[in-house]
Amino acid sequence: MLSVVLIGGLAGGRLLLNRDETGPPATPTSGRNDPVRSPTAKQAAKLRAITGDQLCAAVPVDLRKSLIADAYYGGTDASTGAASDTEKRADCSWTNSRMDVGGGALGHRSLSISVQARSAETRGAVKDATDRFGQDRKAHEQRVNVRNGRRIDGRTSGSSFGELRTLKHGDASYSQTSIGRSGLKTEAFVRQGPWLIKVTYGGANRTGVKYPSGDETRAAAGKVAALIAAEMTKKAGEVKPTGPCGIVTAEQIESAFFPAAGGLSVRTNVSRIEQTTCTWSISEVVEHRPGQDYTARGGRLDLRVTDWSGGGTGSAAQFDRDAKKYDNYHDQGGLTDDRLHTAYEPRQELSGLGEKAFAVVSSTTKQYDKSAPPTMEILIKVLAGDRTVEVTFRGTTTGGGLVDAVGYRAPVFEPAVARPALTKVAKRFLDGLK
Repeated sequence: MLSVVLIGGLAGGRLLLNRDETGPPATPTSGRNDPVRSPTAKQAAKLRAITGDQLCAAVPVDLRKSLIADAYYGGTDASTGAASDTEKRADCSWTNSRMDVGGGALGHRSLSISVQARSAETRGAVKDATDRFGQDRKAHEQRVNVRNGRRIDGRTSGSSFGELRTLKHGDASYSQTSIGRSGLKTEAFVRQGPWLIKVTYGGANRTGVKYPSGDETRAAAGKVAALIAAEMTKKAGEVKPTGPCGIVTAEQIESAFFPAAGGLSVRTNVSRIEQTTCTWSISEVVEHRPGQDYTARGGRLDLRVTDWSGGGTGSAAQFDRDAKKYDNYHDQGGLTDDRLHTAYEPRQELSGLGEKAFAVVSSTTKQYDKSAPPTMEILIKVLAGDRTVEVTFRGTTTGGGLVDAVGYRAPVFEPAVARPALTKVAKRFLDGLK
């Protein structure tokens, strides 16, 4: 039950507090600073695709379980950042807040992996990684305040950072062990071609028993770093999204809204329940000459599927709970804090989507900037067996273009345009959900 309450609370908080971020600006955008490519400019090198799920799969289950055991209080997070041909990033992490670490002691343990790479026309990906790796190493060297087992900064409290130790993974690598409020951990940093890799392993015992030893965390981080470095040497082809995020394509979103949809990012959380969130950025391309002012309609599309089959409360109960929550938000005049106010239109029941479905339109205004236009959002929530599905669009649907053009209108949100478009995406997703 606790898990369900927390997730519901987080969703409510997201509705109010995340409204500061919106889609493309409704104010004129100048093209004066648009980069102008010379005919002889080099094209940035394309990078292989990588997903958070691939990083998770690169660590053998037996090794992972020896470091982070499966448990009721454990979970996995995998995320794939919005990517382009010239910029990629992905993460995978495991945590266990009550892991049996032997001797009757329970301890927190965590293992995380991140990889990233980027290239540009004037700066190759390997050069970029080499420079950033060197800069990071200098910064990590500067925070060393423990040498030969003793603090050298004159302090007796605060985080302590040990000396850097060179590793033999990838093109260059090193590790650093530290102790802070969350316990003892080792971070391993690797440069493998264009990729920057970071592996962090550590934890603490809630009972006051010793942390895992520095040698233990260093060896574990090193083992995982070696595996990820080997993974990143592979010349993989295009990696298509798997799971729920692979059901709807950018082309299908564009046909429902308008070109162009891109920048898909994926996040998966697995604990007592499983959640997957898929996010696309949507922005109409406006043809313009350098120096021309223009605006573009667009925003952000989120698709979240939650599998309640392993949770303490069923999907139907959660769906009804959320329906009542939005009714209360409307009846109470919305949600307000010292920065934002979010108002909710009456909830509308929908047919033809799952077992039950409803839509809610909301608008958020900035308390500290009354002149700013409200941020508009439409949410469609669906009950589908043991799952609930949320499809949300935040942004503008109509207007935009060259500011000086005849009949120009600044981008605005129109529910009559957004609702059928979002319904079309939701139906396509539900048809493909298994």
